[in-house]
Amino acid sequence: MSAEMEQRIAKLEQEVVDLRQEVNALKQHRQKEQSPKNIMSKPIILDPSIAQKPKAKPKPEPDIEKVMKPTRSLEERIMWALPKVFMVILVLGVLWGLKLVSDYGYLSNEVKIILAYVLSVALAVTAYVLENKKLGSEAITISLYGGAFIIGILTTAAGAIMYEVLGLYVALMIALFYIGYGIAISFFKKNEVLTTFVAFTSLLLPYLLEYMEFSPVIILGFIVVLFGALQFVIIQHQQKIALYVATFFSVFAISILSLINGDNKTVFALTLLGVLAMFFMSWCRMDIVELVWKRVHAGLLFSVSGISLLLMNLLVSSLAYSEVLLLIMFGLFIGMTFYGHQHKLQEAFDVAGTLAILTLLNVLLVMNLPDDVDRLLLPFSAFVGVMIALRLRASVMKVINSFIFMITVLLSYFIHEPVPFFSIGHISLVLPLVYLIVIYVYAKRPKETLNLFEKLMKDIYAVDFLAVITCSYFLAYIGKIDAAYFAGVTDLPHWMCIVLAVLFAGSLIVPDKYIGRVVTPILGAFFMLITMSLTLIPYNMQGIEWLNIVTRLVYMAVIVAIIVDIYMNGRIAQKYHKLMEKFTDHSISTGVVLVMVSVWGLLYQLAYNQLLDWTIRIALTTITLFMFASISLWLSSVRSLRILRLTGFTILAFAIVKLVFFDLSALDLLIRALLFMTIGGLGLFLSNRLLKN
Repeated sequence: MSAEMEQRIAKLEQEVVDLRQEVNALKQHRQKEQSPKNIMSKPIILDPSIAQKPKAKPKPEPDIEKVMKPTRSLEERIMWALPKVFMVILVLGVLWGLKLVSDYGYLSNEVKIILAYVLSVALAVTAYVLENKKLGSEAITISLYGGAFIIGILTTAAGAIMYEVLGLYVALMIALFYIGYGIAISFFKKNEVLTTFVAFTSLLLPYLLEYMEFSPVIILGFIVVLFGALQFVIIQHQQKIALYVATFFSVFAISILSLINGDNKTVFALTLLGVLAMFFMSWCRMDIVELVWKRVHAGLLFSVSGISLLLMNLLVSSLAYSEVLLLIMFGLFIGMTFYGHQHKLQEAFDVAGTLAILTLLNVLLVMNLPDDVDRLLLPFSAFVGVMIALRLRASVMKVINSFIFMITVLLSYFIHEPVPFFSIGHISLVLPLVYLIVIYVYAKRPKETLNLFEKLMKDIYAVDFLAVITCSYFLAYIGKIDAAYFAGVTDLPHWMCIVLAVLFAGSLIVPDKYIGRVVTPILGAFFMLITMSLTLIPYNMQGIEWLNIVTRLVYMAVIVAIIVDIYMNGRIAQKYHKLMEKFTDHSISTGVVLVMVSVWGLLYQLAYNQLLDWTIRIALTTITLFMFASISLWLSSVRSLRILRLTGFTILAFAIVKLVFFDLSALDLLIRALLFMTIGGLGLFLSNRLLKN
């Protein structure tokens, strides 16, 4: 090595050492600036106002995935939906155009199918290009992707079934390809409408498989695999509507295929259980926050599960081990119940628990039990459905289950008879009344806030009319008892009339918050109608005249009790104090006239049934007129009731006219003498009291 080279190396080494020293000096300088001593050496400003202010905590950055999407306005939703609408219009135009070309014979079937596939691929490619180059909106690209799927599926079905251009197995492969394509774009595009349509369209393939005479096991396996694949999309993107659509059409496909195939009912039932289990899994994974939507989803959960339970009963009805399959379904509902309890999903707990009870009842129904037991369990199942709807406050569920419950109640009433008295048929008549009372009491419980449906029901007096329905069923039940044990079919049901009078009297005393606002007016209208019919029309009771007499006495007693209560300002008068301030005089006057006419009708009935002589009836009728005239005048003088006083004078005048112009010629001398002495004594007594007042 030369001396010159050694000098250069030494020089480079020295430069390296210098550079290292400079770097170390810079590091030490930075450490001094950041040391605590330098920080404390800075002047501290002692401002009391600043010292008293607490140090603001840094706001945590929001999690982007948990931030809710901004709600779109109506105009934005319309603009978002327009591309889908136009895509449907385009598809229809293409279909009609192909039909027109086919009618004129311009193109063969093979060419039309090829052109349709070319259009499908072109739409998908166009969507891909627009998406990559960002030339179109997301709504446009989704519509194009969906349009490619629609045209591809429809073309495959037309080529295989209508035109018979494609072989069935080739069409099956193409359909499976398009279904995979549809699930893929649904997953990546996160669009619920697209997922819903893919689910609906893909579940048409089982019918093609049935047309190709595939084994039911293969077809049902395809349904399970397809439904399971859709769950990944639905759960990943929280697509609730797509979940219900896919479940409904899967259950619908199973039901249709089970009707076509008379065999393999066990495989169909197991497939239904598999679909239901996956539906429960996805439903529990749905993120539902709003209380209103929780109730809606609870109602949909009950509806889908109820339909599945009904289909399960149809599938296993002819199987020897049907109880086992229903017990498996019972286990699913029990598992859902425990899951809802552990994860505090009250709606899932209520619905699944109710369905578990209904399933257990269905297990009893498929056993070898008497027919009467079956009829006993069906109304109870409907009752449980109404109660769970009230519990969840689910509007649609209330309407549907109430309709089903009323049908079962009517059928139970018309089918069963209370003969013999101690029988399951008689119990089947009584239990719907118990159900109605329980439903009414539960529906009347106070609520802090009312949703829109509950406000509507309150405005149309729905719960109040439920009390009327309950009373009507009770009266109809008493009418059946009356017809079975006391009266004939064409005779008046006296026991029902007596119960009506008792119910009306009770409704006048009980506060409206317990019985509603409609029961008393409606019962009062029927009470007045029966009062007039019992008063004006005599009946030949054929050996049980006592029942007619008791009915008349009960009605008179009720009217007298109402008059006394109003006159003495009792409970009825206090309950209706606003009305009584204006109509006390009218009410008492009307009541006196009704009682008088009722007594007159009772005397006529006794004479009609030959329990009282006609001449004595005439005398007692006149005495009745004078007696009620006296009562009216006396009561009016005590309370200064003008209308009642005029009523008394009117009755008195009518009694005198009757006595002079009708009774003298119709009565013999003895009866006439006794009548005049009685009336004269009453008149003197009345005159004395009136003069004292």
